[in-house]
Amino acid sequence: MVAGTQYRGMFEERMKNVIKRAEASNGKIILFVDEMHMLYSAGSSRTNCTSASNMFKPALARGRIRCVGATTFDEYRQYVEKDPALERRFQKVHVGEPSIEATIAILRGLKQRFQDHHGLEIQDAALVAAAHLGARYITGRQFPHKAIDLIDEACTFIARKMKQIDNTTPSSLNDANKKVIVNPKSSSTNRVKKAIVDPNDVAQVVSRWTGIPVATLCEEEKDKLIHIRDRLHERVIGQDEAVNLVAQAVLRSRAGLDQPSQPTGSFLFLGLSGVGKTELAKALAKQLFDSEKMLVRVDMSEYATVGSVTRLIGAPPSYIGYEDSGQLTEKVRKHPYSLILFDEVEKAHPSVFNIFLQILDDGMLTDGKGRTVDFKNTIIIMTSNLGSEYLTTKMTGEKPLEVARNLVTEKVQKFFKPELLNRISEIVIFESLSYEQMKEVAKIQIKNVVARVANKGISLSTTNALLDVIMSESHNPMYGARPIRRWVERNVITMLSEMLVKGEAGEGSAIFINATDDKKGLKYEVVKMPVLDFSSA
Repeated sequence: MVAGTQYRGMFEERMKNVIKRAEASNGKIILFVDEMHMLYSAGSSRTNCTSASNMFKPALARGRIRCVGATTFDEYRQYVEKDPALERRFQKVHVGEPSIEATIAILRGLKQRFQDHHGLEIQDAALVAAAHLGARYITGRQFPHKAIDLIDEACTFIARKMKQIDNTTPSSLNDANKKVIVNPKSSSTNRVKKAIVDPNDVAQVVSRWTGIPVATLCEEEKDKLIHIRDRLHERVIGQDEAVNLVAQAVLRSRAGLDQPSQPTGSFLFLGLSGVGKTELAKALAKQLFDSEKMLVRVDMSEYATVGSVTRLIGAPPSYIGYEDSGQLTEKVRKHPYSLILFDEVEKAHPSVFNIFLQILDDGMLTDGKGRTVDFKNTIIIMTSNLGSEYLTTKMTGEKPLEVARNLVTEKVQKFFKPELLNRISEIVIFESLSYEQMKEVAKIQIKNVVARVANKGISLSTTNALLDVIMSESHNPMYGARPIRRWVERNVITMLSEMLVKGEAGEGSAIFINATDDKKGLKYEVVKMPVLDFSSA
């Protein structure tokens, strides 16, 4: 109505024509005004106070026209309620979000339109899946729109596949298209009619939207989940209890049998420094997302002040930083399927623990702008060193293991509030690593070094005597595995770096590392492979 109104009076003339036509119909025409709040400012300017709402008021007051408007609660409060005369002329009707059952009924009513438009068949199970998956995994949008968009995008995906099949022989079809029966003698139209949209197609759309793997498991994924414990143990030595509990939580989530109103799993890891608490979280992120960068790590030592909780969820109105989003809530909104690590949680201010209550119980959190963030598809891991002094006395033999574990549990119960501990799925106490387990950690560190130099085209070989030197020089049960990593970096990686910089070793070289005769140091032997020159040939 406003577009193209170059001169004053053009907009008013258009509005008058619409109102006159509605009045002349004697109630047979019903005006529907979408985004009704726009009437408040449409047509008005600094020099002209006439707006569309003022032009509607006389006809509405006399009952000459029938009009239905649509707007949101926030915009109604912000615009319409500011004009009491306009508000009185409309009867306010609250339209609630349809239920899952009502959404399925709406989708069934639209089913034929989608089938005619895309030229394919939609299974009724796909409509049911769109409603249920949309309710569980898609937040920030309302029914029925999000379910309709799921069906529409799934149909578009299958229709695009069919176009690719038109110029493809049946023998070259991949597994995703085997459900489409292709007859070379039939026309393209007949082939398109045989395309079917099933629940798995809808689940794939949900996975693309949210990153949450809700589609049917393929054989490779099944094998990966079945052996997830073994894969985690490739990086985490010992700690069978923690690995088993985390693996069970992942299996429940991927099978769709976890609690729908709570996070996938919430764990409190307790133990000495360097026994694998953070390493287990990194290994799990690697298995779930194929990258440790997908781990949302929050160092709780940075939140030791009273007001630091606003950094996690965003500052409230009138506070500095209100325009900025919360560091935690924004990351989860972008990646709802993620692993959140609250490292050294005991160092945070007690007020920070209050936001954990809502996350762990309902899987929801409201940020500073009033938006609800969904944590139902996250795995929450909190690490702490509380009570580690009791585990140290256990290592020295002063107290048995069971007594030390009970003392750790008592200290945790005194430090954290009962309502927080009662919402955590599992509290896991990491045991100190034995000498043999430390030796396995040293092997993993050496494997990492071998992989790093392999990227430079260098072959690295070691002996068991090297492991004995590493253990004798760096083994300290109180500090866990970290001294081993530091010793390897300081003595092995540094020496290899010097050899690369000096040119003593390069691409194609082979390096052998062994212990010295006194078993206190390392000796290196470099064999340079001849470089073949094919230019003369």
